[in-house]
Amino acid sequence: MVATHEQIQLHQLLSWLFLLTSLPTYIVTRYFIVAPFGRHAPSRQNDKRNEQSNYPWWYGPTFNARFSWVFFESPNLIWSCFFWYWCDPKILFLDSSEESQRAISMDDKNLQISTNLILAALFTLHYLNRAIIYPLRMNSNSQKVPLVVTACASLVTLWNGYLQCFYLAEIEKYAPLSLSLTMGNMQHWAGISLFFVGMGINVHSDGVLRNLRRYGPTGKSVQKQQLKQQETMKHTHNIPYYIPYSPFFTYISCPNLAGEILEWFGFALASRFSLPSVAFFVYTASNLVPRAIAHHEWFLNKFDDYPVERKWALIPFIV
Repeated sequence: MVATHEQIQLHQLLSWLFLLTSLPTYIVTRYFIVAPFGRHAPSRQNDKRNEQSNYPWWYGPTFNARFSWVFFESPNLIWSCFFWYWCDPKILFLDSSEESQRAISMDDKNLQISTNLILAALFTLHYLNRAIIYPLRMNSNSQKVPLVVTACASLVTLWNGYLQCFYLAEIEKYAPLSLSLTMGNMQHWAGISLFFVGMGINVHSDGVLRNLRRYGPTGKSVQKQQLKQQETMKHTHNIPYYIPYSPFFTYISCPNLAGEILEWFGFALASRFSLPSVAFFVYTASNLVPRAIAHHEWFLNKFDDYPVERKWALIPFIV
C-alpha cells in the first residue's frame, strides 16, 4: 500500500538528517581521523620501542575483513528485498490493474519500462557486488576491521537502504522510461549511463588493487617496487603495498572511489535529484573524498618513485 502522510513526513525528515550529516562526516574524516581500516588501520601489536600500542581502546575488537564487509553492506540488500517483496503495485507496474501488472510494455512500437524498477535494480546490483561478490574476492590477508568501523558503517547502510528503497517502493512513482527524446527520458538515460560507467571504473580499479596485492607488480618497475616493499612493510603490518598502474590510475590515486562517487551521481541524476538520492550522493562524497585524499597522501609518503603525473587524489585538477 502507498505510504501514509505520516510515513512520508518521517521519511523526508530522515532524508534531510542524512543529508545534513554529510558536513560533520566530511570535517571529522578530513581533519581529525581517517577511518581506521585497510592501509590506515592502526596496529594492535605493541611497538618494540614502546610498551603501549597505538590502537585506541574505543575502536573495539577487530573482525575478519570479509565478515565485516558482508555485515555492514548487507542492510542495503535487506532493504532491497523489502522493495522487491512489498513494493506497491501502483508504483512498480505500468498498469496496476489486477488483471494486467506489467513492468515493461511494447505498445504501438513504443517501449516503456517502469523507472522505479530500473532504479531499484541499479541499487540492488551495486550492493550485490559490494555485499557478496566483493567480499568473496577479497584477499585473505586483508586488514581486520575494528568494531567501530563496522558499527558506524552498518548504521549508515541501514539508514540509507531505508531511504532509497522505501522512496522507490512506497512514495514516488516516476513516469515510465521510454526511448522518446524528452528531457525527462534523456535525464534518466544519462543517469543510468553514468551509473554503469562509474561502476565499471570502480570494479576494474578494485580488481587492479586486489591483483596487485595478490600477485605483486609486473612490468619495468618490478625491481624498484620490490625494493620499496622492504621499507613499506615496516609500516603496514607486514602486508606489502605497491603502486597501482592502469589507465584509470594515470592521473589520480583513487579511481575506485571516484567511480563509486560517479555511480551515485548517476543514480541521483536518473532519480531526477530526489531528496533521498541527493542525500546519498552527497554523503558518499563526504565520506570518500577525505579517504581518497588520505590514500593519496599515504602513497606520496611511502613511495619516493610515485608517478609525478599522478598529482590528484580523486578528480584531475580539482582534488
